[in-house]
Amino acid sequence: MGTSEQVDRLPDQQAIAVLALVLERQKLLPDATRLRELDAQVSAAAAESDIAQGVPAVTESVSDGELARSTLSYLLAETPALSSVIDRAITLSATDDGTRFEPVTMAVGALVVLALQTDVKLERNTAGKWRLAVHKKAMSDSALGAVLTRLIASYTGRG
Repeated sequence: MGTSEQVDRLPDQQAIAVLALVLERQKLLPDATRLRELDAQVSAAAAESDIAQGVPAVTESVSDGELARSTLSYLLAETPALSSVIDRAITLSATDDGTRFEPVTMAVGALVVLALQTDVKLERNTAGKWRLAVHKKAMSDSALGAVLTRLIASYTGRG
């Protein structure tokens, strides 16, 4: 079974742990305090009315695990070299007893923004409001759009 199929079959909690492990391996995972701060900023940005423009609506709620799986799938598609890192993270997370990462308290939105940092920037505008700025392909034409749709829906219940 390939990495992509393994990612698709990950239970929610394990998918979140795998995403965190991948970020840790890439030295992108901040401390817990910074992660919570970033998650609050992502939440504020997702609430902005213009963020959903050009992103298809989501009709059902999005679990944190689904968001993590979508992000991992996107990373695999965009950076095939991460396949071995993701494979290793899947193996490590399968044997973790929950002490390395406590996925229930992980700020998944922050993990997603960290994982997508070359494509998505969290910026503060002149009015002091947070927004997500996409620096890549048109969202509606890419896998990035699917991830961002789920990210927005996970905070707002809408796409």
